[in-house]
Amino acid sequence: MTRTMAADRTSAAVLTGAAWTLLVAFETLAQIALKAAGETLAAAPDLPHWFAAAAGSGWAWLGVLGYLGSFAAWMAILDKLPLSLCFPLTSVVYVTVTACSALVFREEIGALRWAGIGLIIVGVIVLGTEDEPACAR
Repeated sequence: MTRTMAADRTSAAVLTGAAWTLLVAFETLAQIALKAAGETLAAAPDLPHWFAAAAGSGWAWLGVLGYLGSFAAWMAILDKLPLSLCFPLTSVVYVTVTACSALVFREEIGALRWAGIGLIIVGVIVLGTEDEPACAR
């Protein structure tokens, strides 16, 4: 392998890693912001007032921006990696959203849920370290 090819592979790996980091961050931001927006919109007396309040909610707009950012990151990821690998790896967002829910909203996370999160992490590690696609064997 030439230096240029190795540099290109390293560069692609760094960019893909950055896209994954952005995907998780934006997706987590969207969920936390929309939860905060939902709490403030709960007092709206009817649907027209709810829509008006949502349109003026900074939290709701932050949630929308989070979704737009995650969309852009997801497109960058799918350009480089197979969907059959990428989609299961998105489950890492369950971990970050749960942790942020506990930190930001003081939600109680029980031992059984933490055990489930541990299983998700193990699953992500297994999925992400497969050397060769099953169809190539």
